[in-house]
Amino acid sequence: MDYKTILVERKGPVGVLYLNRPEVLNALSADMRVELRHFLSLAAKDDGLRVLVVSGKGRAFSAGADLNMFKAQYETYRKEGQADAGQRAILPRAFIRFPKPIIAAINGPAVGFGATMPLDCDIRIASTQAKFRFAFARLGVTPEFCSSYFLPRLIGYGKAAELVFTARMVDAAEALQIGLVNQVVAPDDLLPTAEKMAADIAQWPAGAIRAAKQLLRHGSHSTVEQVLDYEALVFHHATQTPEHYEAVCRTIEDLKNGRK
Repeated sequence: MDYKTILVERKGPVGVLYLNRPEVLNALSADMRVELRHFLSLAAKDDGLRVLVVSGKGRAFSAGADLNMFKAQYETYRKEGQADAGQRAILPRAFIRFPKPIIAAINGPAVGFGATMPLDCDIRIASTQAKFRFAFARLGVTPEFCSSYFLPRLIGYGKAAELVFTARMVDAAEALQIGLVNQVVAPDDLLPTAEKMAADIAQWPAGAIRAAKQLLRHGSHSTVEQVLDYEALVFHHATQTPEHYEAVCRTIEDLKNGRK
């Protein structure tokens, strides 16, 4: 597919995916939805790609859904009736089910979809120029992109309710304070920091990292007994893989030679 709304770069085992509609602050469009799903489907099967970084081109991460798209959808509804609501879950599922780590590198304003999509990623790094707004109430709609699941688990129910009900802007410093992002860095350091973290992750056995992501996702919505059983199963499987044996031998050799 010839992408028009996203841009993809490859740096060894690290992929960098940019939302690429800077003229409209990377607003989410129907075409971008299709292109994101297509890329994520391909990248999930690419054994050479171990970690994905997601950022935005221009001065914004994403200003959210294209408001003209909202208008068109309502006008279509008035003429033709309700469309299939299940279609809205396809793209967030693609992010949530992506088997490899995703690092969101949030370079600027992140509103609506721009604030919720990073919640489906595994790690969030923000520029000091980033701002977050869960602006759904302002538009007379409700939280989406699985944000009603992830946001309370990241920052607590009370703070999540505050941000959703008030639709107020949150700067990068507050985002860090409340646990919405993992770290905040200077604008020029954003991509280098995200790419270095991605490279640090990519150096470890890929199968173990994928399995660890599965465990963390599973653990966030399971009972203690379910987590214990699943952890034991996945750990046992990992000990039977060639990459585990190679990693153990390499670590033993490193320790013998004083390497940490």
